Amino acid sequence: MVRRSLAVVLLLLTACLADPPALAVPGPASITALTLVRDGRTNVSLLAVWALTANRAWAGGQGGVILAWNGTDWRIEPTPTQETIAGLWAADTDAAYASASGGVLLHRVGGNWVSEPTGTTATLLDVWGLDRNRIWAVGTNGTVLRRTATGWTPMSVPLPAEIWGIWGSSEDALVAVGQNGVLLECCDGGVWQSVPSPTNAVLFAVVGDGAGRVVAVGGNGTILLRDVGSWRVVPSPTSVNLFDVWSDGPGRFVAVGDGGRIISGDGVNWSVVPTTGAHENLRGVVAAGGRHFAAGWFGTILDDSGGSWHPTLDGGILYDVHVPADGPAIAVGSGGLAFQRVSGAWQNVVLPTSSTLYGIAGPSARARLAVGDSGTILRFDGANWRREASPYPGLLRAVWWSPDNRAMIVGDNGTALAWDGAAWHATPTHSTAFLRHVWGSEWADVWAVGDSGTVLRFDGNEWHRLAAPTTQLLRGVWGRSPRDVWVVGDSGAALHWDGRAWQALASPTNQALRAVHGIGSDIFVVGADGKAWRWSGAAWSEFDSGLPGLLVAMDVEPDGFVAVGELSAIVEGK
Repeated sequence: MVRRSLAVVLLLLTACLADPPALAVPGPASITALTLVRDGRTNVSLLAVWALTANRAWAGGQGGVILAWNGTDWRIEPTPTQETIAGLWAADTDAAYASASGGVLLHRVGGNWVSEPTGTTATLLDVWGLDRNRIWAVGTNGTVLRRTATGWTPMSVPLPAEIWGIWGSSEDALVAVGQNGVLLECCDGGVWQSVPSPTNAVLFAVVGDGAGRVVAVGGNGTILLRDVGSWRVVPSPTSVNLFDVWSDGPGRFVAVGDGGRIISGDGVNWSVVPTTGAHENLRGVVAAGGRHFAAGWFGTILDDSGGSWHPTLDGGILYDVHVPADGPAIAVGSGGLAFQRVSGAWQNVVLPTSSTLYGIAGPSARARLAVGDSGTILRFDGANWRREASPYPGLLRAVWWSPDNRAMIVGDNGTALAWDGAAWHATPTHSTAFLRHVWGSEWADVWAVGDSGTVLRFDGNEWHRLAAPTTQLLRGVWGRSPRDVWVVGDSGAALHWDGRAWQALASPTNQALRAVHGIGSDIFVVGADGKAWRWSGAAWSEFDSGLPGLLVAMDVEPDGFVAVGELSAIVEGK
């Protein structure tokens, strides 16, 4: 009788301690290929843009990158330099010019970019022309060059200032601007003259409207106007640095700057223009054929076709993706960048933040959480996104939503925030490690991984550290149950927890593995070089998307998975 009672007690105790059922993992029996369904072409900062028509334009930037617009798509055109391109101007497709650092000046001839000798090593910050035969370039150390029949020749300038921008309506009506509010006008016998300036702020660009108004823009939102006589400061609707200005007709100006800021005005009165996208810093703006283009950081290009400013290209990073069974998938990333899949096509979607979003999760398309920089927590209720109060103002890196509608967020400095149904509150982790990812099988079994091989486990009340057989930075965690947990990280780190001990797997790569998820009986990981790998239980097999960059995160769907990463890339595995 005693033995039977003890057996009953042990049976009941075992039942109380049993693992929750293993997670059902959707997915097809096999995945055969990765398809790169969208990418941003480049992630370099674009500093200049020029357009001949609404369907013919170029943008240039770091690493000698030049993108060409054909009316449908942006494509990279090869160049003979890796110097940073800072200025673009074109009279036609065979008279296009790009100015760059190191005295490099490129000329587009017969569809190819070739170098032209300039005789200088100065950084050439801008280029401007009146026609195929009258072209000027300006740059550091008071450099002003003019292109003649015999090549580029220097012009006399009264001071050695950095000259950032140039514009003119004729050979005798040229204006250049630069550091410390420098204003130069030309020409009196071919010599540039310094004119009084009402500001000491750096001036980055200048343009006229063809009807007597000339506008220069610069640091801290500075706007100068010359319409009758001398230059004067006019009120600005922004305090961010303005890097370029354009006019497409009398009294019609557009300027762009930091934080994705676009302003428009008649030269005297200005207002901020609404935009969508990642709000990356913008460095160039131009218009042709009724269409404006703006270019900036991380390969960002916006235009105003359709009546509003929106991105046509972006190369920022997408850090996470959520693929619910009952609605559209959403990917989020740098500067509030977000894409939503509608009827099979990924389209830009506007979220109420300009902060970088690193994580997104939820039980359905009608309930999601997105987290990111500066303590950002956004909640979607099926109709609207709204920002929630956060007890931590720092970087929030990942979020997990429990089956019982609780949630956990992790971030830098060992931060873990728990949702109790009414508010977020900090849960001490007893760690200062940067926590990079979080996953759980239930509220009493939540895992977080991070820097220096950090693995933490939450039992519903407290966090505990588990010793892991690596000191690598760990970036992804996922499991089917508390006795089947997978962790991946830098240098190909791939670990499996069986409930009692860790197993370190031979890695498919010595580069970064960024995310892990099960599909059916297999385990998939994504990471460096746009690749995914499948672990069958005995060996790895490799899939290549063709993306020249990292895949950072993934989520599964009934017919495969979606992965996102650098160059704003979205990859579908089916």
